[in-house]
Amino acid sequence: MRGGHGRSRRWRILAALTVAAALTAVATAGPARADESDALFFSETGFGVWNPEIRAYFESRGGVETFGLPISNVFTLYGFEVQLFQRKGVQIGPSGSPRGLDILQSPYLDYRRFGGQTIPQVDDNLVAAAPTVGSPGYAEAVRGFIQTHVPDSWQGRDVGFLRQFLAAAPPETPSQLRELVALEIWGFPRSRPMPDPANASFIYQRFQRGVMHYTATTGAMAGLPLGGHLKSLITGDQLSASLAAAAAANPLLRQYAPHLPLGTRRPAELPDTDLTDAFLPATDVALRSPEGAVRFGVIALRTHDSGSVRNVLARTGARSYLDYTASLADAPPGSEKMAVVRPSNEPSGAELRAQAARHPGAAWAIGNEPNTGLQDNLSPRAYAAFFDRVVTAIRAGDPSARIVAPNTLNFDFRCRGCAGDDPTGREWIDGFRSAYRELRGTEPPIDVWGIHAYEIDWVDPPMTDASVMQAQLEGLRVYLDSIPEHRGRPIWLTEFAIIWGYDDWRFSEGPDGALLVAPAGRFRNDLIEVFLGEALDWLETRGEQLGVERWFVFADHGIPDPIFTAFAGISLLEAPDARSDLTRLGRIFRRRALT
Repeated sequence: MRGGHGRSRRWRILAALTVAAALTAVATAGPARADESDALFFSETGFGVWNPEIRAYFESRGGVETFGLPISNVFTLYGFEVQLFQRKGVQIGPSGSPRGLDILQSPYLDYRRFGGQTIPQVDDNLVAAAPTVGSPGYAEAVRGFIQTHVPDSWQGRDVGFLRQFLAAAPPETPSQLRELVALEIWGFPRSRPMPDPANASFIYQRFQRGVMHYTATTGAMAGLPLGGHLKSLITGDQLSASLAAAAAANPLLRQYAPHLPLGTRRPAELPDTDLTDAFLPATDVALRSPEGAVRFGVIALRTHDSGSVRNVLARTGARSYLDYTASLADAPPGSEKMAVVRPSNEPSGAELRAQAARHPGAAWAIGNEPNTGLQDNLSPRAYAAFFDRVVTAIRAGDPSARIVAPNTLNFDFRCRGCAGDDPTGREWIDGFRSAYRELRGTEPPIDVWGIHAYEIDWVDPPMTDASVMQAQLEGLRVYLDSIPEHRGRPIWLTEFAIIWGYDDWRFSEGPDGALLVAPAGRFRNDLIEVFLGEALDWLETRGEQLGVERWFVFADHGIPDPIFTAFAGISLLEAPDARSDLTRLGRIFRRRALT
């Protein structure tokens, strides 16, 4: 077993519990506290800093004072994740760590005139004098260079440029390293302080990643709003004539088109770029109805504040969803909710009849992994009685209701590294059909065969093999077509996701002394992205040939499962908030749902 030999029998027991927790993920985490949510969202602009890496970077390096307010969601630009702020841009680098965007260099804003302001040109001699990365004594050389060329006082004016520069270093940074750390935000100076040629009261100093701006008449010092200018260049909104003229050949010029695929007017000019919803504030998202193909479904967990389901649907484009509740009354306009009736939430027969009558033609999932010990945990005979009781009540209210069952965990795949002897989906379905025939003398009246498909392999993580899901659906199709009464019945993949996306795992002791599963190695966003792409490719081609009509993926932000110390799977949203924007995976999903 990878990750440590001799992990003993208690791990095998824990693994069985983990599977159940991971597949449930329902209502175990409480709502985000208002103070946490409000710290992420800026009502002044309608955008939030939801991405956890960017948020930590933003907060530790001066926050609004350094960056200004957020003015975009996270989007993909030239292959990198980017978020724009009023004064700067932040980019997620190849290592997965955030860094300052070289906003004043090509292919972004390699210009001097921004509206009525003209910044200094690059001083080649100053550039040549800057310390070389990796040279002996580099950190001390950086400190000396910054102290020499970035002044607080210039020509008798308290411009405060050095104070602003150093404010970008986290407070806990040792004094001898503050210049080096702040360099990540501002970069090296590319000019000395200089007045605007048209307004001597404006004093600028140009850096690799920003421009400091001192106004002599007021004594105010702030960064030039270069993030705002880059946004204007991309969107065309409030674009100054001087910048439009200078950037006439820039492929970014007026590219943003939220109604088009990838959100771009000329996608061939912007390789590896996805501007989907890049500049759509939360208030506008709230007004949008879901518009994607109905076969793309999401699972929206009700573990955070009201409005989150509407946000999930509006942002992902998904029209089909489930949230593990048996109520249909709260479905947002334009959506198709699948009610989920389980032994733990079963309404009375009268309630089922009345609700079915109010929502004719709705889909009803009956049960949730009845073949697993820590989910519904029903024997085939017990499920047959439960199924009969629930379906009878629903059909009494609405004969056109669509019954989606039995939603087993997998078809013939068994968990690797888990304890227990749960039956395979096939074994359990055979028993259910036999019990139902004894009860009613017919095959169970299932309109749509529901199944959850997961790779669960604690021996060889990460669990990112899409072929396991494919094999479960292939197997179920062959099985159903061998039964005359179920031949050709549609299949819905009512759950799929990633259980564990890290390279490995280890034990960690929780606050109460319980053993928890903790990450080891990297979180494989790269493999998870490949998994999602392969899964959706297959579902839209071979899956549809097999009669797989809908598929539902977990959409919410990364809530850690009860016995995990960290979230370890697919997340389409960045944060537990009704205003949160999409992750990179979420943008991939939305693009596919709208195509």
